[in-house]
Amino acid sequence: MKSFIFLLLIVVLGSCKPKAVVPETIAPLVGKWRLDAYETTVNGKKEWALTSINASTANYIQIREDGVLLTGNGQELCCAPSSLTINSKRFEIIPKSAIPDNPMCALVDCIGCATWDIEWTADTFVLSLCINSSRSRYVREN
Repeated sequence: MKSFIFLLLIVVLGSCKPKAVVPETIAPLVGKWRLDAYETTVNGKKEWALTSINASTANYIQIREDGVLLTGNGQELCCAPSSLTINSKRFEIIPKSAIPDNPMCALVDCIGCATWDIEWTADTFVLSLCINSSRSRYVREN
């Protein structure tokens, strides 16, 4: 009888799937984001230069619950970082599921930074790919 109860307990516990927990650091960024502007320097002053809003040419980034960065169509983002710094908090990107292959990445020679910096507020974030690099502003897409 004890072995039956033990076996039943194993079956019951084994069939329970834990809920996927989205880390607090990355949770506000999960979703699809559209490139809104680039930071440029004009006459020694930094300004935001808006990008075209044409839906067919817009640049998108998707951020998954595990921090993996994807293209707008859900494929691997070429030269993606291994970690993010989000509002000064480091987040290691550890894929929890397969990353959809992007055949274009075979044509790219990656010389990027291992950590990208994100300054996030509400439905906007500013992305710096490397220290002292140009910055890009993204807005949330619904």
